[in-house]
Amino acid sequence: MSGEAEARRAPAPGAATANTLDLLARPTVHVPLLLALAAVFCLGRVANQPLDGDPAMYATIARTIARTGEWMHLTCNGDPYLNKPPLHFWLNAIVFRLLGATTWTATLLPGLLGVVDVALLYVLCRITLRDWRAAFAAAIVYLTTPEVIHWSRGVHLETLVTFWVLLGVAAAFWSVERPAATALVGIAAAGGFLAKGPQGLFPAALALTLWTRDGVLRERLWSRHALAGAAVALVAVGPWLWARSVEGTGFAQAYFGGQIGHALFGARVRGRGPLWYLVKIVRTYWPWLPVAAAGLVMLAREWRRSLGARTWLAYAAIVFVVISFAAGRRGRYLFQLYPAFSAAAGVALATLSTRVPRLLHWLVVPAVAAALAVAWVGERVSKAQAGHSLEALDIAHALDGGDDVVLITRATQWGEPQFGKIIGFYAHPLLYACRATCVEEAGPGRRIVARTDELDGVVDGLVTAGFLERGAAVDAVGLRTPSLVLLRLPPATVPAD
Repeated sequence: MSGEAEARRAPAPGAATANTLDLLARPTVHVPLLLALAAVFCLGRVANQPLDGDPAMYATIARTIARTGEWMHLTCNGDPYLNKPPLHFWLNAIVFRLLGATTWTATLLPGLLGVVDVALLYVLCRITLRDWRAAFAAAIVYLTTPEVIHWSRGVHLETLVTFWVLLGVAAAFWSVERPAATALVGIAAAGGFLAKGPQGLFPAALALTLWTRDGVLRERLWSRHALAGAAVALVAVGPWLWARSVEGTGFAQAYFGGQIGHALFGARVRGRGPLWYLVKIVRTYWPWLPVAAAGLVMLAREWRRSLGARTWLAYAAIVFVVISFAAGRRGRYLFQLYPAFSAAAGVALATLSTRVPRLLHWLVVPAVAAALAVAWVGERVSKAQAGHSLEALDIAHALDGGDDVVLITRATQWGEPQFGKIIGFYAHPLLYACRATCVEEAGPGRRIVARTDELDGVVDGLVTAGFLERGAAVDAVGLRTPSLVLLRLPPATVPAD
């Protein structure tokens, strides 16, 4: 074959790159790729360690709903739970009723919602930015943000509230030109509030901002669509708020005055001033900080011409201002900024990819490597934490025989470490946290879980109350670990005929 013929048959320079880019540009390729990566990040080996801390408490609350059928009055081992709205617990309770209550099923719904969030962010960026490359890059950035990975794994509320927030951002964007989408803003706000309280209302503030900027505020607020959205929100949130407010637990004061009021207007944590979040972003939002910063500048240049640019910039500004001026400052409050940062980074990376066609492929390779690493390593805990979990599991397994309610002391319930949260989820019977050392709630045959350092005081109280004889105290100890002890009170004596 002549050299001229070989040249005609050889691919043109850059043809291979163009072909692979065309392949990646197909939604049938890059969407399944994103979903697969998200599934590995959010669910890979997520249940290889027992639940503890707040995740164990959230799972315990949902398990109690599934066991008792009490959907309105949330409790944790008998104590009223007043800190969070109920939607997460309702959904996980449904999962438990269908699949049983295990570590895996407790983490399943939040993890699946993490996958849905990635898909929703991708779709939202396709709609607002009108560029598949920006949407694909934004999803990759979001997936590989360390804080997103952390809060999307395990039993957390962030993935649920993010679902409603992203849906609300889409509704706010659509509502500027489509009045019917105003109803969806109200629905998303109601879902977000039921998921995690005021954080779910960010899209409503975004919609008001966009309506004001585009001169349709009055028209949208007084439309039948706004009334429909408000009606749905009232029906969704109202019954729960009413039931909690009249239950006699002081819910309204504890939740609105304590939980929300303290977070917004309470005492500030020393060393966490108004710039604390900005400093934390600079310290932790790597490797994507420079790219996101460049993307925010690009979006700012399109402020006048692009509704999508205005949507992401206004949303980011609202979230940052609110969390910066609120009194309570926690790192996880930044979570709702990460979708906006990811969208901005996607814009910058899409622009760069026009000059470096292989850039999107280069993004995929480290993302796959990071997903495999997360799935391989799974969750890691300290030796002390692992030891405490094993103690709690030993007690929980010792309680498997019987369906009667088991008592636990206040120190076991809320002392550090909070063993009651772990035992409450993994023990077969339901737990009931006593008002003090369980003397008032004790009865013949009852089982009591206490801490070893309070055992003498508990035994003295039970002896004084007549539930236990001093000489029988040793026999009453069913199981003892370094930190916990299980007591079984003798059954009631039956009088002889």
